[in-house]
Amino acid sequence: MPRVSDDHLAARRRQVLHAALRCFERDGFHATSVRDVVRESGLSAGAVYSYFPSKDDLVVAVIEPVLETVTGVLDRVLAEGLRSPAEVVQGVLLGVWPIVTGGGADYTRIAVTAWGEALRDETVHGIAVRTYGLVRRRLTERVAEWRDAGHLPPDTDAGALGQVLFSVLVGAVLQHALLGDVDPDGYAAAAGSLLPPG
Repeated sequence: MPRVSDDHLAARRRQVLHAALRCFERDGFHATSVRDVVRESGLSAGAVYSYFPSKDDLVVAVIEPVLETVTGVLDRVLAEGLRSPAEVVQGVLLGVWPIVTGGGADYTRIAVTAWGEALRDETVHGIAVRTYGLVRRRLTERVAEWRDAGHLPPDTDAGALGQVLFSVLVGAVLQHALLGDVDPDGYAAAAGSLLPPG
């Protein structure tokens, strides 16, 4: 029997992931079964299980790349040397938005269902804590740098302002998923008008 190429295996794995993504976006993590993913993918159950032995494996495989993308955008924005909280929020939001709302899937819906899943599933909770904790920590570190450089009042609570910056970003995702009417440019500009200047 001829050996299946690595490219073929990778394409099949992507096919399963895209099917899972569509199911999770449509029905949420909890309501989606592996059988739903099998049906959506058009592959056999054996093929799907050969790549992802459990639903948990599928959930993790869908969530992790999205969260890693968010942290990657944050890293790029912070590396640009932007000095104000407003500039960072604007840079991250505008950098992430085309990724989370384009490409055939609305990742804002998946993010919201992932947050709910994180409350009941330890694996998803661990991913969320690790990734979102990293984002908030980096925002807090940047606030402390701004404060120490004299761009913010000396009594600025870096931890609290880091939480606020994180909430502004997450709030855009939540509002888009629930209400569908967030304009990223307008949101970023409005956030900038409320946050401390550099």
